[in-house]
Amino acid sequence: MKHVETEEKNPVPTAQVLMEERIPDTLPDRSEVKAFDTHNLKKVETHEKTVLPDKDAICQEKEHTQFLQSVERHQRSSLKQSKMCEKNPLPDKESLEMEKSEEEKRASIQGFDISKMKHVETEEKNPVPTAQVLMEERIPDTLPDRSEVKAFDTHNLKKVETQEKTVLPDKDAIAQEKQEVEQRSAVESFDKTKLKHAETQEKNPLPTPQVLMEELRPEQLPDRSEVAHFDCQHLKKVQTQEKTVLPDKDAIAAEKHEVQQRAELEDFDKNKLKHCETQEKNILPTAQAIAQERRLSATS
Repeated sequence: MKHVETEEKNPVPTAQVLMEERIPDTLPDRSEVKAFDTHNLKKVETHEKTVLPDKDAICQEKEHTQFLQSVERHQRSSLKQSKMCEKNPLPDKESLEMEKSEEEKRASIQGFDISKMKHVETEEKNPVPTAQVLMEERIPDTLPDRSEVKAFDTHNLKKVETQEKTVLPDKDAIAQEKQEVEQRSAVESFDKTKLKHAETQEKNPLPTPQVLMEELRPEQLPDRSEVAHFDCQHLKKVQTQEKTVLPDKDAIAAEKHEVQQRAELEDFDKNKLKHCETQEKNILPTAQAIAQERRLSATS
């Protein structure tokens, strides 16, 4: 290949040329601006709402552009041939037969006729004890001696002041909450018709995509003449290695099992269900039993 000098016929305008094009032919009258008294101006704090890209973002964009240029200038002759190695083989014959037998078993279970089953009555051989039995079991064989409790002199007890742990809100908190309630009610009852229409004037416009592209464009473009006349026949054939791993046997079986379970639930006929009455085997003690227990504890 011969060296060819590239001649740019449509050069990009420089910053100075762009500034000259923006200058109008007739300049406006600025005599009033020079004679303006700056003491009449009020101090205003500027809030920057439209944030321009910072130094890190511009550096990152430049690095991305340089990376793309390095990819374009990469020499394919330095690539090496690679062989594809399949690391996730398909299921063998035994696993397929086992899966087929499981499907046949499930199909036989789904096609089973429930009408052939016989009615069976459940006999409970270990009944739960009733409330009365539980109360009798709680009563000890020998009751404790409580004569000292009856003869105890309450005048020996000391007076104790109860300390309230739940602290009520103070005066400032109540006033602050009351102020918040008043502010909310004022916002809710505000008349929107009193508002005036205002037009937003954007004083710091964002650069257009064309301006950003011109800023990102390097001053000296790389020489791409060799790429245009490159002979593709010198390239070597390379086998692509597939990185996407197929699911293994357990994952396929688990997913298939979930799909079958969902299908069984969707196709289930609710009309085959029978009405059942729930029988509570562990009954709570009644009010009469609780009163009887209190009387027994009081007498003892």
